[in-house]
Amino acid sequence: DDDDDDDDEELKSGRGTWGSKLKFVLACIGSCVGLGNFWRFPYLCYKSGGGAFLIPYTIMLFLCGIPLLLMEMAIGQYTRQGPIGALLALCPIFVGSAFGVVFISVIFCSYYNIIIAWSIYYLSQSFRSTLPWASQLSNVTSHNCSSSSSTQIYFDTVVLQKTNSIDDYGGIVWPLFGCFVAAWVIVYFSIWKSIKSSGMVVLVTATLPFAFILIFLVRAVTLDGAGKGLQFLFQPDWSKLLKVDVWMYAASQNFNSIGIGFGSMITFSSYNKFSNNLMSDVWVIAVVNASTSLLAGIIVFSTMGNIAHELGCSIPEVVTQGPGLAFVAYPQALAKMPYPHVFAVMFFFLLIILGIDSQFATVEVVITSLQDMCPALVKFLRRHEFLALFVCLVCFLLGLPYLFKGGIYFFHLVDYYSSAISLMYLTFFEVVAVVWCYGADRLSRNLREMTGKLPSLYFKYCWRFLAPTLILV
Repeated sequence: DDDDDDDDEELKSGRGTWGSKLKFVLACIGSCVGLGNFWRFPYLCYKSGGGAFLIPYTIMLFLCGIPLLLMEMAIGQYTRQGPIGALLALCPIFVGSAFGVVFISVIFCSYYNIIIAWSIYYLSQSFRSTLPWASQLSNVTSHNCSSSSSTQIYFDTVVLQKTNSIDDYGGIVWPLFGCFVAAWVIVYFSIWKSIKSSGMVVLVTATLPFAFILIFLVRAVTLDGAGKGLQFLFQPDWSKLLKVDVWMYAASQNFNSIGIGFGSMITFSSYNKFSNNLMSDVWVIAVVNASTSLLAGIIVFSTMGNIAHELGCSIPEVVTQGPGLAFVAYPQALAKMPYPHVFAVMFFFLLIILGIDSQFATVEVVITSLQDMCPALVKFLRRHEFLALFVCLVCFLLGLPYLFKGGIYFFHLVDYYSSAISLMYLTFFEVVAVVWCYGADRLSRNLREMTGKLPSLYFKYCWRFLAPTLILV
């Protein structure tokens, strides 16, 4: 009977639905649990007072992250539209914020795949008889903190073939070009049949990473010096809680990790059955994501403690962030582990899986928005496979500048400016549009219409006052 209801609903709306609730939840978890859990959260935790950072992070999670996640999923499921269609249906005057979300998604798609390309390159090099970055390490004395630059040299000179400045852009790095093509081929075949294909992909890509995370967790905490790293991570510096920046970092990490403001949760929810119970989904997704960030922090700082122990330096001298953590610090630790090839293959395969989940979620935002807003284009291309190919080709072409020898400078600029301040502004206007203009009471009634229950006063209060105030501040 449920299958018949799904078929009837699909025929009425002309829109597909998830094959099961599990596929939807796994798709959302796969979108949330990404590379940021491994390189952004641990660094912010270290930078913002260690264990003390967990306090503002948890507060922001409950006052902004979870309420806004429910808001986005509710408007997606109720309107059965992507971000642009949903805002047009609820509050047309603020539809510009939805266009901004889709525009950022296009930018994000164009540069995020370069990280997957780096991971594919490192994975291919992990099958060589000797890990290439390990030979760099053997030329440096073990008790010299400057040896941390050996893997940096490999990343800069061999992988990126980096120029001296952004003024010297150089030519294309052809090995990375091949990896970039491979990354887009993987993404395309993950979403070419829309949720029919991506729903099957997430059964693997959203679950397999946790097996790898468990393996790395056991290995990391048993490394020499791991205790030193964990002490550095969790030792609280309470004075940092008085700084506004720390609270801003906590909010931005919640938004970036959960996907608030990126449109992916609105898009995924638009393929739900109208009667799907969103309340339980929200709590499962939020708890799994936060727990993964904490586990990633333990893995990262246990490894950093081992590196500091091996080199005879302090933790701050080896702590890094962003790509430097995944492609500089971690390869150094992997080279020193027993069976380094096995751990290297597992680690870079893990990065590819985490990246693919987040990437196809963002590509799906662009595709769904085009389907909602450009029916003439969809009619011209006729099939979803051709529309997905069109979006992937456009984003592929936009990503070509990152493949040049000076592309890393452009990468850092786009990474910093596309997912920080602009995301906060767009999220603020989205909240204003839905909660203040459309109305929190009307949204609550919509939720009751879908689930049979009104949201608690906790959600209404956060929607109306706390979330927009904290974002604006």
